[in-house]
Amino acid sequence: MIYTILLWTSIGVLLQDAEPIIMIKRYIGFKEEDYDTYTKEKRYIHRLIYCATCLTFWITLIGTFNPTLAAISSVMAGLIQKIMRN
Repeated sequence: MIYTILLWTSIGVLLQDAEPIIMIKRYIGFKEEDYDTYTKEKRYIHRLIYCATCLTFWITLIGTFNPTLAAISSVMAGLIQKIMRN
């Protein structure tokens, strides 16, 4: 179980901080500097894909159908991302 949590946490952090993923997000039209010009719906999607906690929760839930695992992994991904950015 611990390895599964670490796996999904790592996937969530990588989906936020890996340079190729950031370039893909920019390529599909989600740039942080253009956030103020987005519509309400596009801002919602932007926040979803740029938030480690949110993205990890949904990716884990879709991948495992286990809400407990998704919650634990998402909180850990959020904490790791905060530590990495400080």
